[in-house]
Amino acid sequence: MTLTTHAVIAAAVTKPLISLHPGFIFIAAVASHYLSDALPHWDYRLQSFNAEEPMEKRWQSTLTTLKNDFLHVAMDGFLGALAVFLILQPQTTEEILWAALSIVGGMLPDFLQGAYYFLKSPSLMRPFQYFHNFMHTKIQLGPY
Repeated sequence: MTLTTHAVIAAAVTKPLISLHPGFIFIAAVASHYLSDALPHWDYRLQSFNAEEPMEKRWQSTLTTLKNDFLHVAMDGFLGALAVFLILQPQTTEEILWAALSIVGGMLPDFLQGAYYFLKSPSLMRPFQYFHNFMHTKIQLGPY
């Protein structure tokens, strides 16, 4: 699922919780990520990365490929944040904080997954990755 979709879903899920503690909003946004990943969806693949390869060979790519993937992910995250702010148009500090926590919480598990695959020794990230894989649907939509 794209980061944009995760941000919008997290904002929708946490909207009724805006009056609660910000920590609860963040946790609900993270939970929305995992729950939405359980639904069949499509993902885009990064050209510079192959998860099936051993750790040493996963990131053997050209600088151009890495740059293009970084721009793709950055644009996806930016569009998600922009969509949330344009749709909800938060006015107060509380609403802006809620929107930001929803966006960050909704996207965080995918960034943790990237950190897991990027690190040479991902032992600290392993529980997050195992849970992400457990929650993620095995039904892939799209050209695969």
